[in-house]
Amino acid sequence: MSILEQIKSELPWLDNKVIFDLTRGKPSPDQLSVTEENFRSINVPYEMDGIDLRNYGTPEGIPSARELGSKILSTPFSNTLALDNSSLTLMQQVLACSYHIGFNKSKLSNKSKFLCPVPGYDRHFKLIENFGVEMIPMPFQKDGPDLNSLESLLKQHKDVNGIVCVPRHSNPTGHTYSDDNVRNMFKLLQSCNENFMILWDNAYACHDLKDTTTQSPASIMAEEYDLQHNLFILGSTSKITLAGSGLAFFSSSKENNEKFIDYRNSLTPGPNKMNQGLHTIFFQKKSLESQMNGLKKIILPKFEMVDECLLRLKEKNLCSFTSPTGGYFVSFESTNSKAQEIIENCLNLGLRLLPVGSCFPYGDDPHNSNIRIAPTYPNLENLDKCLKIFEKVVEKLN
Repeated sequence: MSILEQIKSELPWLDNKVIFDLTRGKPSPDQLSVTEENFRSINVPYEMDGIDLRNYGTPEGIPSARELGSKILSTPFSNTLALDNSSLTLMQQVLACSYHIGFNKSKLSNKSKFLCPVPGYDRHFKLIENFGVEMIPMPFQKDGPDLNSLESLLKQHKDVNGIVCVPRHSNPTGHTYSDDNVRNMFKLLQSCNENFMILWDNAYACHDLKDTTTQSPASIMAEEYDLQHNLFILGSTSKITLAGSGLAFFSSSKENNEKFIDYRNSLTPGPNKMNQGLHTIFFQKKSLESQMNGLKKIILPKFEMVDECLLRLKEKNLCSFTSPTGGYFVSFESTNSKAQEIIENCLNLGLRLLPVGSCFPYGDDPHNSNIRIAPTYPNLENLDKCLKIFEKVVEKLN
């Protein structure tokens, strides 16, 4: 009897017509409902902060929305922009601006190289690859990017012009960078600050599920090492309010912000200020902390369910895994380098996972071991079924 036949006999509820999906970190319908209830009661005025929200202009975003971004990103209000709905789109625009025009101390070219802590975010890697920039993978240590590796790579590659980081609840490993790690990283990067870009995607700045390390503002630490022109901080409310319909924020030095606004003026006559007004009023009526606590009640039980499943596999020496204190993902490592086989067999049983290597530059997982698990979207009943499929496949393949 084949592995698939064995599992189907042990899980009689399996149905070839039903597809389960753990590929992307999407908010569940229950999470979106937490936001929807409050949005429905809001009547957005046509004017806020003395600005006509209906019209073009105000490329930096309305002040009230910038205040919200400043709070989420822990950045100075004066250096915080409130823009469109996607921080990923902003990252593409930041890369394009650096590539075509150049920032104060960042000018990318197709000969540039970027350092990429791995496992990391697949869409970051694809964005960077699209500019012809070479990506160099580097490992993590417990409290952030591996500093010995960073020092070695900077000595080995004199033409490194950037690094991409998710500093809190990193996607997919869940790393939260300590202040010591960040300061030591910035100290190493001082030597190349004449042409270097630190992409600081703080996508999960507010997404704690358990007690998590308190972090000092990256913008303040960057100034300590004369890196204020090299640091580009991004974030959004995509996983705070409505995915795809939230607000995205950007923060860098005053000079970089001016160049970025000038670059964006050729792309758009201004951000969606009605949406900025909507979000401003939403968070006037409901605190950011209250909103995140409501989402935590929905998300945390799902992560606990994943932990229980993977712990059973770990006790059988079949895997190692991360147990993050927040964010949206869990990183699984196959002890026997069978990620490809696990993913293929799960798909044949109706469970979609990201393709092998997705969390590495160029899709190249050198050990065929990493699988990203995104547990937020399914309800608890369906997540339990997903994990039963996953657990059976890992066991049978080993």
